Order: sequence, then structure tokens, then C-alpha cells
Amino acid sequence: RMSGEITRATSLVAEIASAAQEQATGLQEVNTAVNEMDQATQQNAAMAEQSTAASQALAQEADRLAALVGRFRLGGDVVALRTMAGKMAQAAAPAPRPARAAAPASNHGSAARKAANGGDRGWEEF
Repeated sequence: RMSGEITRATSLVAEIASAAQEQATGLQEVNTAVNEMDQATQQNAAMAEQSTAASQALAQEADRLAALVGRFRLGGDVVALRTMAGKMAQAAAPAPRPARAAAPASNHGSAARKAANGGDRGWEEF
């Protein structure tokens, strides 16, 4: 009877050893998974840090660009600027010449007479 009990105890110890081995294998798999998650977490943290640095650099560049764009001033009155551009285009365009029968013999002082009569407004309107 004692021999049977020893055999039974040996069998139970063998089962316990087998279960312990299975637990050790399971714990090793869990440990591997935790290490992989730790590596992924560290990589995510590094990428988050890089992303933060990149967004800070982008914000600085955006501020710098806004400052540079802020230097350009158009005066705010676009309609007046377009009107002025139209006047400048008209002044730069050659005036149509009326058909004349004959040209005068002397043309001296014609620019002075034209200015005196108000025909040439010059650059005063600009």
C-alpha cells in the first residue's frame, strides 16, 4: 500500500512539475509581449517628441512668415489703387491724333502753349 501511495505522490509531483513548466512558458510569453509593448511605447514616445519638435518649428516658421507678410502694405484702399492704375494706363497710352489738313510751319513753343491752355495736365494727377 505504501508503494501505491509513493507512486501516486510521484505522479502528482510530475503533474505539478508539468504545470509549473507550462506556467513558466506562459510567463516567458507574457514577458516577451511586455518587452515588445515597452519597445513600441518607447518608439511612440520618441515619435511624439519628434512630432512636438516639428510642430513647434512649424509654428515658429508660421510666425516668421506672418511677420514677413505683415511687412507688405497695400494701403487698404484697393478701389483707389485700381482707379489710379487705370489713370496711369490712360496717361501712358498714346493719344489718338486728329486728322489735319496741313501742319503749321513753325512748331516752336507748342508744348508751352498746350500747358498754358490746360491741355497737358502732366503728372499732377498722380
